[in-house]
Amino acid sequence: MDSIFKYWQWFFHGSGGKPGYRRLVDRWLLAHLAIGVSMMLLVRVDIHTATNIVLLPLAGILVGLSFAWAGNAQGLMQSSEIDELSKHHKGGFLEYVFVYQTAILVILVTMIFWGLAGLRVFDVPLPTPWSKLGTSILKTVLFSLSSMTLRECWHVVMGAQWMLLAQREIKAHNAALKKKKDTLENKDED
Repeated sequence: MDSIFKYWQWFFHGSGGKPGYRRLVDRWLLAHLAIGVSMMLLVRVDIHTATNIVLLPLAGILVGLSFAWAGNAQGLMQSSEIDELSKHHKGGFLEYVFVYQTAILVILVTMIFWGLAGLRVFDVPLPTPWSKLGTSILKTVLFSLSSMTLRECWHVVMGAQWMLLAQREIKAHNAALKKKKDTLENKDED
């Protein structure tokens, strides 16, 4: 019983399916890095300015969106249909719950890093040749995290929608089975 509450155990080892970190460290990681490098090259303002003007307000919108949809998903996960569906999933019900928690974790980590950048925590005086490289690496990491956050926010919305559609299909399937069973029972009585 105690093991079902261990998020980090699921994150590093899984619950029958793949470990949670594999949702982040996959082929999309290269895409996030490519976006990070592209944005680092395109964005000409310093990190502090980018943080204050665009990214922290945008992060607030993404957090609100994700929390709202995660709430919707949580309501869906309490239905008997999604419980039934989770029995056919390799990672079980834990997978559904912890996937949403991982999305929130990614959002929070990204906001923390951008917040620290906005507070100039990473502005460490380096020798001139290293200063430009250090800033480029930091910008790449920050924009890569932002790309990952955007993807996770989309997955929260998409996951909730899929569960809603799955719930509807399972209800329709169960209703059809019940109708068929009732029809057979009525024929047996005749």
